[in-house]
Amino acid sequence: MVYARIDVAERVSDVQATSVGCGIMGMVGNKGAVAVRLTYLDTPLCFVCSHLAHDAAQVDRRNAQFHDLCKRLLFAGRDGAPAADPLVPLGSGVHGAGRSLSVFDHSYLVWLGDLNYRLAIDTGDMAEIMARGEHQSLLGLDQLRIAMMNKQAFAGFEEAGIAFAPTYKYVLGTSTYDEGRRPAWCDRVLWWTRPGCEGGVRSLSYESVDSVMTSDHKPVRSRLELDVWKVNQECRQAVYLEVLRELDRYENECIPTATLAANIVDFGEVAFGQLVRRSMMLVNSGQVPLEYSFVATPSRPHYAPPWLRISPHCGMLLPGESVDVGFSVLVDERTSAALSTRAEDLSDILVLHLDRGRDYFVQVQGQYLTSVYGMSLDVLVHCKQAVRTMTREDFEACLDSGQFSVPVCVWTLTDFLSTYALDRGYSLFYWPGDRALAARVRECLDCGQPLDVSILQWQGSSDDHVARTVVEPLQLEMRQASSRVSMTDQTLVPSTLHSMFSNMDMAPSTAEALERLSMEPWTAAHSYAQDAVSDEEEEEVTAIERVPGMEALPPPEAIASAATAAPHDAGVDTVATCLVALFASLPEPLIPTDLYASCIEAGGVSRVAALEALEVLPPGNLNVLVYLLAFLREAVERGATTTQRVAQVFAEALLRPPPGRVP
Repeated sequence: MVYARIDVAERVSDVQATSVGCGIMGMVGNKGAVAVRLTYLDTPLCFVCSHLAHDAAQVDRRNAQFHDLCKRLLFAGRDGAPAADPLVPLGSGVHGAGRSLSVFDHSYLVWLGDLNYRLAIDTGDMAEIMARGEHQSLLGLDQLRIAMMNKQAFAGFEEAGIAFAPTYKYVLGTSTYDEGRRPAWCDRVLWWTRPGCEGGVRSLSYESVDSVMTSDHKPVRSRLELDVWKVNQECRQAVYLEVLRELDRYENECIPTATLAANIVDFGEVAFGQLVRRSMMLVNSGQVPLEYSFVATPSRPHYAPPWLRISPHCGMLLPGESVDVGFSVLVDERTSAALSTRAEDLSDILVLHLDRGRDYFVQVQGQYLTSVYGMSLDVLVHCKQAVRTMTREDFEACLDSGQFSVPVCVWTLTDFLSTYALDRGYSLFYWPGDRALAARVRECLDCGQPLDVSILQWQGSSDDHVARTVVEPLQLEMRQASSRVSMTDQTLVPSTLHSMFSNMDMAPSTAEALERLSMEPWTAAHSYAQDAVSDEEEEEVTAIERVPGMEALPPPEAIASAATAAPHDAGVDTVATCLVALFASLPEPLIPTDLYASCIEAGGVSRVAALEALEVLPPGNLNVLVYLLAFLREAVERGATTTQRVAQVFAEALLRPPPGRVP
């Protein structure tokens, strides 16, 4: 029990008690300890009274029981309980408010009781020593002092000097030692002080009470003087808050911070295949090195959308340093499908993350100019109006209509070439077009405007231009049939196509064309120049420069034999290049990639197999393929190009291998 005088009782608060048994099976209460904790003024104190294992031979067990009691003697934690450190405000959480408190979570710990430590050995003349009053010579054999010195138990504890005789074992009711037992100092008072409180305990007296004879032990009493404190709560709170502010200031100085020149990057109008660049300055405005990186978001597995490239997307800046972060947007056939139908916008929010710092949000935006280039063929065959003016709802309505035909843009280009190239004897697909003219042609196709002949440098008179239907220039006459098939106005279904092929003597030529397109061997001269181009240089490539087969043309003298007889014109070359570029820009090629293997195999077997490969194409793709092959056949028959050149230019545009497969 812990007693407090009436005059100081009001200074005692937060009293708690706990007990632990460590007797038989480590649980029975014949051995164990009781602990009481309290707070005097603002000083947390703890008192432990224990009874450990008896018998001189069980010193190891006593040591083990001490450690077991230290672990198991716990007080239920309470929020707001005073911490052991008087400079820590109540309930600050520094010492884990709310958790269980051990006996060592106090400024002072007083441990007393029948510890039962004995003398290590029997000297044999114990009675004579005690009779002569020379018991001080036996303290060197005290098991407790040996355990404390060897840090086997009660390490860090202190004890006042012992000047009294051993307190065990007496004959009950007398002050005479029991000659059958070895005398020992079993009853002890020890104390422990937490770091920072050293010297706060002073022993005023430490003695046994010989006059008490009701037990075989003599009781021991100790008077201790402790340094306690009364904390000025207002001053402590002020100091505490000041320290927190100082730590917060220091922590803020150590947090990387950056300054962005702008948090919006606007690309303006962006056309298909057009590289648009912007930059933004990033400055390390903090006092520590800064590591930055653009990171992925839950809705986007990559740090940037596929149409955007950031350079550099990560790096490190020393205090005061800056970097111009470049943003490049390029919409090509890999990213254009959703943008073309306005299903997605050319906008996103990027997350710029600072290591150990905050995140910044950068908005990138632009207006994608909807174009027939990069639009899926399934959409093109359904569109009846200019794609530039169509809304998302218009595209959805077209796809839901179920009506399709040869795309207007394809018809416009082939009609121009049929009129102004084949009839004039110009060569096709040998010379690259003009970039400025190609931009004008694309604008006309996107806006639904006719091609401006004067801009395309046609030198003939306007009377020479005769508007023709699709059927007339291509001579797609259905022999032994009672009607014509308009590729722009009538939907073709597989059964109709099969019937048409069975009655047309052009069918073998179509199969031959497919066979040439799919099986034409590639030589070193046909390899793409872009294979050797770095990633950064590839960004510079515009749509007209990425046309398959047109990137690395042989020098003029190498093709003189094929082109000399038929002169070339910049406008015609541009339109021809735009035709190839249109098919090359399809997100999914005219012959779908999942049919690549079967088409390659069919082209190497026979014309019949090639025709069968044609029939499994989707109706819209098949319609456009027949139309295009008929036009190319017409161009070859009129001497405007050769089958080898057609195969070289159109092979990859029409039949591309699946991603990751080498053709």
